[in-house]
Amino acid sequence: MTDAITEVKEALDGQVDAWNRGELEKAMTYYWNSPDMLWISRNGTETGYQEVLDGFQKDFTNRSKMGVYTYEPLHIEQVSAEAVYYVYHWKIDLQGKKLMGGVSSQLWKKLDGRWVITTEHAS
Repeated sequence: MTDAITEVKEALDGQVDAWNRGELEKAMTYYWNSPDMLWISRNGTETGYQEVLDGFQKDFTNRSKMGVYTYEPLHIEQVSAEAVYYVYHWKIDLQGKKLMGGVSSQLWKKLDGRWVITTEHAS
């Protein structure tokens, strides 16, 4: 396994850990803080880090609404020296019941020395 793949796996684990501690803003630091960051869901597309953060803050107003995030890797590949494509099955449980879940595909890029999600399709 390449260092890039290992680093991206560790980054996603860091994001999930922050989410499960109720640290939404910390979890968001794993996304590219740019107006060009792309979020794709069954509702369409959203462009921009701030827009995505605003949507998450609206949907998850406090820790009690965030639930517990888990995932299972389905596919990961390094597509260039500084880009990794990661696909996984995810779910968020709230009080022991599935709140939401599906499959996510993320494009991670190494920018300014750290791995960040530049594009995510979650559905």
